[in-house]
Amino acid sequence: MPLSQTGSYTKSHIEILCHDMCILTIPMIRTGLFGRCHIIRNFSNFSYSTQIAIHHYSLTYKQ
Repeated sequence: MPLSQTGSYTKSHIEILCHDMCILTIPMIRTGLFGRCHIIRNFSNFSYSTQIAIHHYSLTYKQ
């Protein structure tokens, strides 16, 4: 895979991962299997960290 495509490849895989996390998390919140605030807080932290990683990698590959 060319270096120019690596950033988009990483971003698309992270987006798929985030989508999968949403699909797995929403039923747990609705059924009350886990504490609602705990799951939402952890998922929000994960999403924020992922956005930072995507931004960092995109800047790295542009250089």
